[in-house]
Amino acid sequence: MKDDIVSSLLEMAELRVLTFDVHRRREMNYRNRVFDRFYMMTYVREGSAKLKVRDRVYDNRPGTVIFIPTFLEHDQYKDSDEETEFLWWHFTYKIHDTIDVLPFLHVPYIYPLREYRKFEAVFDEYMLSKSEGSRVPNVLLRKAKSLELLYLLLKDGLEHVGTVEEEHPSRTFLAVLLRIVSWPEAPLSLAEIAEELNMNPTYVSNRFKELFGKPPILLHREMKIAKAKSLLRTREMTVSEIADLLGFNDIQTFARLFKKYTGIAPGQYKSLFGDPAE
Repeated sequence: MKDDIVSSLLEMAELRVLTFDVHRRREMNYRNRVFDRFYMMTYVREGSAKLKVRDRVYDNRPGTVIFIPTFLEHDQYKDSDEETEFLWWHFTYKIHDTIDVLPFLHVPYIYPLREYRKFEAVFDEYMLSKSEGSRVPNVLLRKAKSLELLYLLLKDGLEHVGTVEEEHPSRTFLAVLLRIVSWPEAPLSLAEIAEELNMNPTYVSNRFKELFGKPPILLHREMKIAKAKSLLRTREMTVSEIADLLGFNDIQTFARLFKKYTGIAPGQYKSLFGDPAE
């Protein structure tokens, strides 16, 4: 099932919260705003505001979630002088910092939150963990609370019909994506993928790029490098062992590609985490 594939992709994704805060404002006037690196979620605890996407204007009332994906031009503003309290955060949810999984969920731009009291309480705990510094317990608490917040937000969001009009990936292409990110060490051929799908190789490459931002062969290389970085950080394998595991014919080819993507040789990268370079 398609949902099973999406669930598998979500399990591999990492939530990164870039910034978060609580603001009380009487004025707000963001016009033609676009986020190109992260998503924004805003929750209105008190007061009101407006959200405009394309030609439609939405009312932001208490208990409302505003979900703004990357590259969506929008206006967010107030048309009254009453004070409004916003809980907000900027975040990414990607696999190996490369594949954004949130577009697969069709989350609407704005929707009511049913368990709003619980969400508010969790967000307040999250804010408290920020103020108490970077001790290990607080770091773990912050990570746990961020995932709980995402769960509470998406649980209700997924029950509403999305307003996004773009075409979403079919199960066929999601399955190819899952294979690439799950087993980057496995050999991959565009011709073989096209034959399996009974499609033209050029069409497969172009369609995959339309859906996921990159053609499958390029993404496969990036996933190999991401896997290599993870293995190098564990320091349990040598550079040559990693190159062999990832299917490179020789260590020189691996080192050249690794340096192209990271700027340093694999041995140097490994030394950053405690082991001397080979």
